[in-house]
Amino acid sequence: MDTHRKNRARLVALITAIVFLLFSVYLWGIFTIRSQIFPYDLLKQLYASVKPDLQASPNKALASPDSELLKYAFVDPVSSPTLIHPPISSLKDLRRKNERIFVSRDGFDQAYNKLKIVATHELNSLKTDVPIIAIDFEYQDKDYQAFAYGVLPKHCGRDNVSALIIPGSGHNHSRAIATNDPENYHFGIIDVLHNFSISTYVLIKPNEDALAWHNGMAKISGDFIWNWHLNRGGSYSVSYLVQAMAIQKYLSSCYRRTVIAGLSQGGAASLLVASQANPDLAIVASGASLIKEDVEWSGHNQLIAVPTLSSLYEPHALKKLLETSQTKYLFSWGKKEVGTYKIEAEEQITANVISPLPNVSVSIHDDGHVFHVPSLISFLKEHL
Repeated sequence: MDTHRKNRARLVALITAIVFLLFSVYLWGIFTIRSQIFPYDLLKQLYASVKPDLQASPNKALASPDSELLKYAFVDPVSSPTLIHPPISSLKDLRRKNERIFVSRDGFDQAYNKLKIVATHELNSLKTDVPIIAIDFEYQDKDYQAFAYGVLPKHCGRDNVSALIIPGSGHNHSRAIATNDPENYHFGIIDVLHNFSISTYVLIKPNEDALAWHNGMAKISGDFIWNWHLNRGGSYSVSYLVQAMAIQKYLSSCYRRTVIAGLSQGGAASLLVASQANPDLAIVASGASLIKEDVEWSGHNQLIAVPTLSSLYEPHALKKLLETSQTKYLFSWGKKEVGTYKIEAEEQITANVISPLPNVSVSIHDDGHVFHVPSLISFLKEHL
């Protein structure tokens, strides 16, 4: 009897250990995918090899060469229940998507002045769960569209304050920001802006959220986008930055005062857009560092091949950009950051250069890679 009990106890202990191990592996996988840290790329490749049925178009009517490549393409998550684009079923479909957003890097420093707003509308016909606006614009003798979560103003020209939020890196953050998802690392910004009665708009980048380039179940990996643009004189980064400028240009025409805000990559993007658009206020959270003049730790999913980007890494150029601007800036860094921005918070390398400027506010806070809510409230109270 004792032997039977011991064997049973061992079996229960073994099963418990296996369940705990599997659950730990599951949590580790979720964290790896959400954070896009090593071995994220290896997991994508493994997913493509063991789940070929999920990579093909739902009708499975692909030509063999297309199927061979597309089975490696659809590996990233789709988050939105509303998808604006139809499913991609061929390599030509994918090429058309890239061509549709392609922007030459040449002349980027004058993009805001050169682009022309043609029309604006809400996508009511899609019955979206979160309202979406579309801005039709012309740039480089070509027609484009830019999208954002938000509602068109009822009285263009008379409304008070708008804010354009540019998401940071990672998958499908626009919708999470717009719906105020507490699990998203941008959480906090929407509540603050709404408490100041600011109309909010969240840029939707190409292939993100409702703009996913998908097959019905998963969306295209950036590996099928980034290099295509770089090798043809464009840049995915430039494409979405120009789209952000188009939205901001429209908002500037409708609202008496405007704000641009971003965290991480979105912070750097906000600084780039603000440098041309000259909003009233700009919030750059964990998005600027003069350390990058020496060492730039980033991948293809970060801002890349943006002609004016390197000027943000040079002390004299950054200081000149800010001191000649009419925009009031808030720069922030958290002491619980890692890597570059942790150094910025501790050593204040960039803060020491820009903090003497009268139109620059600096916040070094005790949190991590976040919008620091107390700093946002203080900044908006001072300038609104």
